[in-house]
Amino acid sequence: MADSDKGTETDSEEVLTQEEIDALLTSVEDDDGSEADSGTIVPGIGHVRAFDFSRQGQSLSAGLPLLNVIHERFALQLCESIFNTLRCSNNVKFVGARGASFTDYLHTLELPTHINFINLKPLKGIALAVFDNNLITNATSSFFGGSMKQEVAAEKQDFTPSEMRIGNMLLQRVMSDLQVSWKADIEVHPETRQTETNPDFAQLMNPAEQLLVNRFDIVFEGTQGIFELAMPMAMIEPYREQFSVTYQAEKREDQGTWAPVIIDELKATSVELSSTLGTAQLSLGEVLKLNAGDIIPMEMSDTVTLYAEGVPIFDGEYGAFNDNNAIKIRNKKHRP
Repeated sequence: MADSDKGTETDSEEVLTQEEIDALLTSVEDDDGSEADSGTIVPGIGHVRAFDFSRQGQSLSAGLPLLNVIHERFALQLCESIFNTLRCSNNVKFVGARGASFTDYLHTLELPTHINFINLKPLKGIALAVFDNNLITNATSSFFGGSMKQEVAAEKQDFTPSEMRIGNMLLQRVMSDLQVSWKADIEVHPETRQTETNPDFAQLMNPAEQLLVNRFDIVFEGTQGIFELAMPMAMIEPYREQFSVTYQAEKREDQGTWAPVIIDELKATSVELSSTLGTAQLSLGEVLKLNAGDIIPMEMSDTVTLYAEGVPIFDGEYGAFNDNNAIKIRNKKHRP
């Protein structure tokens, strides 16, 4: 026994010295003390930070003002395109965005739904342009002169050839409108890859792919439809910093179909022009003493102001032209 104990003691001395053992015990006590004092562990180098991948869409969709402006611009373009296609009044409103996985999003779609997989080059990945059943059915009815219904038949399993044709027409308008609305910020070139009407067959993406689903409500007289643009998070992430900047609206070069008509009508509108040749200041007593034939001295300046409906627009010089009183315009008024 004595020899065994002596051998064990010798092995311990060879592995760790007493100074090393004391240093280890001291470091453990320091770690326990700092942790007890703070109460929490602050993440830093060498620590693991928690990240919930299921909430990635919610964190990414927040704080992207430029992307929201692009969607608002797209809503205006789509409203005009639907009017030109269906010849019916409508209003397209960007409702907002939400995050969802590809599988969860497909579970929200009914049968049938016009599901289109598209590319938005140079953006990487595949996006979805989705028209709901109510929109396709009522758009087809309106295109062929029928009336729109608040609710469509629920037992329908697929679109008719005419409805597929109208859906493809709306898709082409959407592709063109996307290119126009994104042009001021990113030059995109939309391309169609595949179209499905059954959500069970729309399996072109990774089921766990996180999407940013942008919803647009299209309101007609008495009914409405839904269009959704679902973009993968991987498509938006490289441009997140650009989408996060504060956006200042620029002047639109494309003023729409109605702009020239409105401008022509405004140019033909009659406005009343007037000017004040001079002014005089009298007391109330002096005004009460005035009689027919009295002369009121007035102060006249060399420059006469010309008003349009009470708004000063030009400075000019009073005179005569072709035996008529006239004002010769000298310069335009600068309003603050």
